[in-house]
Amino acid sequence: MTTSKYSTESIKFRLRAALTLLICAVIGVFSTYWLIAHVLPIYGQLWRQASAIEVPYMAFGLLMAPPVMLACVVASAFAIYTGKRFDPPTKSGLAKFQTVMMKASVYSLIVLAPLAGIITTIALNKLDYTTCPQLKKSGSAWQTYWVSHPGFCFVPDSYTENRWPCKMVDGKKLCLNMDE
Repeated sequence: MTTSKYSTESIKFRLRAALTLLICAVIGVFSTYWLIAHVLPIYGQLWRQASAIEVPYMAFGLLMAPPVMLACVVASAFAIYTGKRFDPPTKSGLAKFQTVMMKASVYSLIVLAPLAGIITTIALNKLDYTTCPQLKKSGSAWQTYWVSHPGFCFVPDSYTENRWPCKMVDGKKLCLNMDE
């Protein structure tokens, strides 16, 4: 009988680590995409003073995901490569990296996410935006719409493919451009 370089337990451990790496990478990429696609545009719209701005407040909580997912990817890659649990020596570069990523994640969730929501709300109020719950789609309770003029606040009849709210007025479909 020949002995294999990898035992069955080692292979199972590496497969679990590979699955963890894949999941963490997907979550990290998805959360980064969501922040870029749905949170950053808020500030561009504020800068341009758009007629209406959709603010998904819960998305600010995703600020914590990229650092912790990056740490998870590194730990999983280490586990795949070595076949051992990721437990770097206290003073090593990997231990410092792990600590920094975890602290960044926790501080993002506890400090940065609420602060971003508060600063965004203050900026909207300073620029004379008012909330408009009528623009909210059914089932989207965590999103808040802000409008720059009371006439832009209405109950939509439909939405465009770009998620702009529309209303039928005198047989014409009028849509509120959320980008300008």
